[in-house]
Amino acid sequence: MEELKSYRESKEEGKKVWAALTSQAGEGAGFFGAMFGSLVRFLKQHLLSLVVFALVFGAIGGMAAFLQKRSVQAEMTVSYSLLEKKIYADMLYKIDLLRSNGEYSSIASLLGITESQARKIDRIDSRNINYEPLIKDVSTQKVPFYIIVEVEDATMLPDLQNALVRYISEPPFVKSRLKLNEQNYLTELDLIRKQMAYMDSLKVYLLKNAKIQETGAVASLNNLNKSQNDLYARIRDLQGALKFNQNIEVMDGFVGHQSPVKQKFISFILAGMAAGICLRLLWLALR
Repeated sequence: MEELKSYRESKEEGKKVWAALTSQAGEGAGFFGAMFGSLVRFLKQHLLSLVVFALVFGAIGGMAAFLQKRSVQAEMTVSYSLLEKKIYADMLYKIDLLRSNGEYSSIASLLGITESQARKIDRIDSRNINYEPLIKDVSTQKVPFYIIVEVEDATMLPDLQNALVRYISEPPFVKSRLKLNEQNYLTELDLIRKQMAYMDSLKVYLLKNAKIQETGAVASLNNLNKSQNDLYARIRDLQGALKFNQNIEVMDGFVGHQSPVKQKFISFILAGMAAGICLRLLWLALR
């Protein structure tokens, strides 16, 4: 009997709790319904003024974008032999950071250009072969990458190209490494030339002191000729390596073209419309 009574009391208590929750839910729905209704009435009442403010300020934003001086964008493709591409991305990022902070004299000093040229740089960026931000690329594959710039004057692109290539080509480690490569190439060339002279003397000796019919003498001459041909090929490789003993090689230089304005127009128009709506709401709130 006591268990049945306890069960009934619990059941009644549960009904009361459920009724309370239902009542609170109804009150909440009524509150949010009233709030939504007020919002709808507010929008109906002021919709025209909000639209007008949005259109007017959007037009002002579009006009501001139109009046802005258009930049010239250019890209170049470079390959490299030392260090990792992430290091070059960091170096270029530091230059662009100086630009965004207005430190044009520092840029001029680092790149070896005039301060007036530095002031005409609007952007410096780098991308990997997949056109993703190079600064986020930590891969070790030595594949070419892109250097992207935006400038106000297209005539400065050749100077800027040379300046950027020189800047990323000449860290102290790179300079010393290239110098060591040059010394190694010259040492190997000197050694090969001495080997060639020694082989020439052997060929002269064989021709003077051995009968041409002797199989051994013929085989020796053939082997010497083959070895000399291989050494000649190595000499050509070393001379080419000496000529192009550089870290950064430009595969495709800067070619300027007008930067696209569609995205800028859209951004300025949307920003103007948002500003107009906010200004109208602020006006209504303070009125």
